[in-house]
Amino acid sequence: MLVFLSGMGGLFTSFLLRYSSPEEINSVYGYRTKKAMSDPRLWKFAQKYSAKMFGIIAILNIIIGLFLMMFVTYSNDNYLFFELGWAVLSSVPAFLLTELKLRQMEKTF
Repeated sequence: MLVFLSGMGGLFTSFLLRYSSPEEINSVYGYRTKKAMSDPRLWKFAQKYSAKMFGIIAILNIIIGLFLMMFVTYSNDNYLFFELGWAVLSSVPAFLLTELKLRQMEKTF
């Protein structure tokens, strides 16, 4: 259930970043890492690219969550920790891919 819910939250966040991303660098809202905030061009790109990555991961989490809800029984207490870990760790690839792409773009400036 947590994987599904994190997927739904991630999809909402992805849409929010994609269609309502901040135009200027700020410390409140958006994809805010040191590299993304170092240059306005990187900032703008990071908002769109991270929204795309989070959207892909969110859709995968929704599919995996639906599968788990239909075919896996919650008979083990450790299962909750598995789902919680998956929900948190599944966002790591979005950060890594976005930072890698920002590093590549930074070299072209």
